[in-house]
Amino acid sequence: MKEKTRIRKLIPCAVYDVEAMESWLRDQAAQGCLLEEDGIFGPWAYFVPGPARPAAYRLTSSLSSPEFTGPDEEARDLSAAYGWEYLARRKEFYIYRAVSPDVRELDTDPQIQALILRAVRRRTIGSIATLLVMGICYPLFLLAKDGQLGLLVQYPWYWMIPFACVVWFLSLSFASSRHYQRLGRHLQEGRPLDHQKTWRPQARRHLVCSLVSALLTGLLVVQLVLVLVFTTPF
Repeated sequence: MKEKTRIRKLIPCAVYDVEAMESWLRDQAAQGCLLEEDGIFGPWAYFVPGPARPAAYRLTSSLSSPEFTGPDEEARDLSAAYGWEYLARRKEFYIYRAVSPDVRELDTDPQIQALILRAVRRRTIGSIATLLVMGICYPLFLLAKDGQLGLLVQYPWYWMIPFACVVWFLSLSFASSRHYQRLGRHLQEGRPLDHQKTWRPQARRHLVCSLVSALLTGLLVVQLVLVLVFTTPF
């Protein structure tokens, strides 16, 4: 039987729950699964199987770099000098790993961490505003301008799925913003992050949220395809 060279697992933590993500990755290492380089792809994490070993993971802000790129060479070298290896990026965060028990922490000042999370939260609020305007306000404005608001009642199937998608993803963005706010307040009080946070209680809820997101996105794609097919002249 061919030995597996990589293992794929569904990430059970929301993007904004950095403490749970760190704890989950640590537990995977204790089971013999080390996150591979660039091993984050959407909702999946890819691991290299091997002997169980202790490993620490840390998530730091990626806002200082362009999209889809890792930290610059200077930042990587500095982290490596402290015993931390850069592995992957998950949206607003870089993921580092250390396998030595006596490494220096990447972020040692809770006040600075709070400022960084505040910047991450501002970006989240910006995405909320964009989604609200482009997903609800602007379409309603166009319908009102053309005097076609009655179409919402006449053809409910046409707008219900897009509207449900916008409302759902708005609710997820609000949850993210609230979490960053609570975490930032925690750090401002001088309390460090909990790198040992239990991630299992939130895993089922995150799975349900992921399934709902996938379902709504799938329905929206199907609706768009049907609209294109039945409204395109032959």
